Amino acid sequence: MSRSETTLASWSTGPIEDEDRLLYERVRIGLRLILAGVAVVFVGALFIHPGRPQINVVQAINFIVVAVALRLLGDPSGNRYNFAAGFGAYVVTIFCTGAVGILADDATTPIVILVGMSVVCSALVPWSPRWQLLSVILIAATGIWTVGTVVHAPRLFWLQNSGAIAPTLASTVVISNILRKQRAAIDSAERERRSREETLRNANRALEQEIQEHRRTEAALRFAMRELDHRVKNTLAVVQSVADQTLRTSKSMAEFGNAFSGRVQAMARIHGALAGRRREGLTLTELIELVVGPYRRHNDSVSIDSDGTFLSSELVRVLGMAMHELATNAAKYGALSTNEGRLAVSSRVESIDGPRLHIWWRERGGPPVAEPALRGFGVRLIEEALAYEVAGRVQLQFPGEGLRCEIEIPMPAGNA
Repeated sequence: MSRSETTLASWSTGPIEDEDRLLYERVRIGLRLILAGVAVVFVGALFIHPGRPQINVVQAINFIVVAVALRLLGDPSGNRYNFAAGFGAYVVTIFCTGAVGILADDATTPIVILVGMSVVCSALVPWSPRWQLLSVILIAATGIWTVGTVVHAPRLFWLQNSGAIAPTLASTVVISNILRKQRAAIDSAERERRSREETLRNANRALEQEIQEHRRTEAALRFAMRELDHRVKNTLAVVQSVADQTLRTSKSMAEFGNAFSGRVQAMARIHGALAGRRREGLTLTELIELVVGPYRRHNDSVSIDSDGTFLSSELVRVLGMAMHELATNAAKYGALSTNEGRLAVSSRVESIDGPRLHIWWRERGGPPVAEPALRGFGVRLIEEALAYEVAGRVQLQFPGEGLRCEIEIPMPAGNA
C-alpha cells in the first residue's frame, strides 16, 4: 500500500473536514493524470524526435517532480501543505510543457495542452478563482514565451491567436468560481443534513435511554413489591406465632398485653432501623443499643464492648428478638430492674472452623436470680430461635449475682 493510500485510510477514522479531503483527492488525481500525460509524451518523443534528447530530459525532470510531489502528499487535514505540493508540481508542468514546445519547434501543441490543463484544473481542483487566475497568467506567460520563441510573425498574428485563446482562459476562472459556489452550497446542504441526522440520532439515543431507564424502574418496582409482599407475609406469620406463644404462657390478659406489646414494639424498632439502612443490616453495637436502650436506667447501668461487627438483616431480626427477651427479663427481674444493677454486653469474632460471633451477656448487682422451674416462651425463643434460624448455640446460666448468657453464631462470609 502506498503512502497516499495509507494516509487516506487513516483519514477515514478521523474528524477531517470534507473540503480538505476533496482537495487531497483531487490533487492526487490531477498529479496522476499529469504523470500519465508526461509518460505518453516521453515515449512519443523517443519516436518523433529521436535526435533531440533535451526533450526527454525536460520530460524526465517533469515526471520526477510530479512523482515526488505525489509522494509527499501528507495527511488530508494538511490543506496548505497538500495544496502547495500540488500547485508547485502544476507550475513545473506548465513551464516544462512550454520548454518542450520550444525544443520541438512546435507552438501549437503546447498551447493546446496548456489550455486543456487550465480547463481541467478549473473543474477538477477545488481551489479559489484567485489561484485559477494565477494559473491562467502563468499559462498565458508560458504560451507567449513558447510562441514568441518558435514563431516569428507580425503583431497581427499575436492579436489573432490571443483573441482566440484569451476568452477560453478567462472562462476557466468563471468556471472555477461557479463550481466553487456550487460545492459550497452542496457542502452547506450536506452539513445541514448531517446536523439534522445527528439531532435525530441523539433524540433516538435519549429516547432509548429513557425507555431502558423506565424498564429498569418497572423491574425494580416489581421486585420491590414482591419483596415487600414476602416480608409482610413473613412478618405477619412471626407476629401470629409470637401472639400464640405469648398467649399460652401468660397467666392473665394484662400479662399477655404487656408481653405481646413489648415484643411487637421490639420488632417495629428493628424493622424501622433496617428500613433506614435499606435493609442492608446493622452493626452489633447499634443492635445492642437499639434493644437495650429503652431499658437503660442511667448511663452506668449498661456497658457495651463490641468491635462493631456488621450483621445481615436476617441475623439482626433473629438476634434482636433474642436480645429483646434478655433485656425485658433483666428489666423485670434482673440487673436493669434496680438502679444498682449493672449489665455488661461484650462480643468478639473468633476464627475457629470458620468465623463465629461470640456474645457475652452478664448481669450483676440486681435481685438474686435462680433457674426457673419452667421455661417460658421467652427462654425458648432465645434458645430455639437462634439454633433453628442461624444454627446458633445459646448457654444460659443462673448464678445468684445475675443472669449470664453466652451466644455463639456462625458468621456468613458476607458478615465476616
